[in-house]
Amino acid sequence: MKKARFRNGLQGKGFAAALVLSIAAAGLSTYAAYNSAMDKLSETETSVEDDNVYLFEQSEEVGKNQTGIPKETSSEAVTEQPEEAALVFSNPKTMPVTGEVINPYSNGELVKNETLGVWKTHDGADIAAEQGAAVAACMKGKVTEVNNDPLWGICVVIDHGDGVIGHYCGLAQTVNVKVGQEVKMGEIIGQVGNTAEVECKLDSHLHFGMTKDGAWIDPVTFIGE
Repeated sequence: MKKARFRNGLQGKGFAAALVLSIAAAGLSTYAAYNSAMDKLSETETSVEDDNVYLFEQSEEVGKNQTGIPKETSSEAVTEQPEEAALVFSNPKTMPVTGEVINPYSNGELVKNETLGVWKTHDGADIAAEQGAAVAACMKGKVTEVNNDPLWGICVVIDHGDGVIGHYCGLAQTVNVKVGQEVKMGEIIGQVGNTAEVECKLDSHLHFGMTKDGAWIDPVTFIGE
């Protein structure tokens, strides 16, 4: 009987010892797993930090010289101008020729016509210019007429938009534009001639008239606005 109890006691103690060892082993296993996980996390963070540094270094290279990539042109760089640049200004309007106004717009008043010897309104401005001088469109627009008027000679009429119509009269026989053509401001439309019979006694000039919504206006004042 005593031997049985002693044997049972040993068995109980052995079970307890085994249980303690199992718990200890489980704890060591958990600790090892924890350390392993922390090591992997540390490696991952290092990798991310390395990646961030790499990207940062890449971004610093953007401003450096690289072949095959054009740089922005300096604001002081000279830009080529078109051939018509001499006639094109920052203002969206320009005089068709450069010269003195020798016979201004009369604004409905009667003035004596030196060629005809009669008193009549002068519905445009006569601008002094040598024969053969280039005549430019005062604004962009569309050519609506190219004709040979019995009084005003070779004329080009341009619709400049917003009700503004330009009349370029007394041109030379050779005209640079045709009906329906779109023109830019400063584009050459013809040359100064001597084809206007009604003003043939005046010095060489361009007769430049302009209407706004069907009424004659002073073209010089309009261009200067």
